[in-house]
Parts: sequence; structure tokens; C-alpha cells
Amino acid sequence: MASETASSNGGCTLTREELLGTTNLKAREWRHIDPKIWDDEIEAPDDEVDGTAATTYIARAIADYTDRPTADAELFGEFCQDFEGWTEAMFMRAHATYTKELKRILRFKGVYTGRVNMPPSEAVAKLLHKEDCPKWPDDQFQSTAFDERSAAYMLQQRRLLGRHTTGSVQPTNVGTASRAQSQTSARARDQDAEDQQTDVQDETRTRTQTGDTRRTSDSKVINLA
Repeated sequence: MASETASSNGGCTLTREELLGTTNLKAREWRHIDPKIWDDEIEAPDDEVDGTAATTYIARAIADYTDRPTADAELFGEFCQDFEGWTEAMFMRAHATYTKELKRILRFKGVYTGRVNMPPSEAVAKLLHKEDCPKWPDDQFQSTAFDERSAAYMLQQRRLLGRHTTGSVQPTNVGTASRAQSQTSARARDQDAEDQQTDVQDETRTRTQTGDTRRTSDSKVINLA
């Protein structure tokens, strides 16, 4: 973990607020750590590790992951180094609020920790056994709130933008289809009008021819007379 989060500076121990003030941990939860051992390393595996020591070590990781822009696969790599050798039993020795926040900050920074309702101690312990940074399932990826500095956030935004762009094209297609349908209807009406006009003309010619025939017949009758 980065040295800028060290608890001592010139022989002065930093306060809990100075150590955890930038994290999501509530002030009432700060009492579970010991600033005096903030810089101490923990031997692992050790299923009987002191609870306060485990909590303080996890708190240090949380503060580090919160303050720095490290995210995604890079953060996964740092997490595996920071907690190398840790077991689920060791995480369970720490205060539950801290393992819960550790899981949350990892997810927030783009590291998939398994199903949402998996117990925090189990989730982070299983994560240590992964060789590569796990891939997010699509359903969880779309519904998770990510740090804006993470690659996961940027990918999520590109997908959302793609959906909006696709959605905005649909009304245009509908409008084009409507115009085409209207044009087709207009052509059909024009064709009907032409057909009706042709029928009228044919009927007129028929009546004219009939009248001419009658007049010719009458003339013949008169001549015979």
C-alpha cells in the first residue's frame, strides 16, 4: 500500500479522522481501528490474527483505494498483493463493517467480487484465488455505480450512449415508413380517380355510339317509306 497513508509523520500519530476522513466509513466506526499500528504488516495466513490488527490493516487498504485513482485490473493486482495469503477466517476476524466497505470500494472501482449478496468475507477471500481480474456479468455491469475514473465507468457510458443513439434512429425510420405509406395511398387515390374518369369516358362513348346507331336506323326507315 502507498506510503502517503502512513499514520506517523515526524513522530506524530495521525488521528482517526485524518486516516479515514475521506472514506465512506462513518465516524462512529473509526473506533474499531488503532492508529498506532496503522503501518504494521500482518503475517498471513494466520486464522487467529488479532481482530483490531486485521481491521486496521483493512482500513488502511480502504483509505488507499479510496484516495488514489487506481482501478479495474490494476486495483485487482494491488489487492492481491496487499492481501496475499489471507484466508476467509482472517477477514472474518476483522470488524464486519470494514470487510463490507472493502468489498464495496473494490466493486466501485471496477473489480467484480461475485454476486451482490455474497458475504463480504467470502467474496474478497475468493477474489484472491482468481488469476485474472474477473469479468462482470452484463446484468450487474449495467446496474452498478462505478467510479468515474475507472475504465468500467467509461465502458458503461459508451454502452448507454450506444443505446440512446440506436433509440433516436427509430422514430426517423417510423417517419420514413409513414411518409412512404402516405405516398402509396396518394398514388392509389390518383389511380382510382383515373380509372373512374376512364369509366366515364367509356360510358359517354358508348352512349354516343348508341345514339348514332339509332339515328342511322331512323334514316333508313324514312328512305324506305
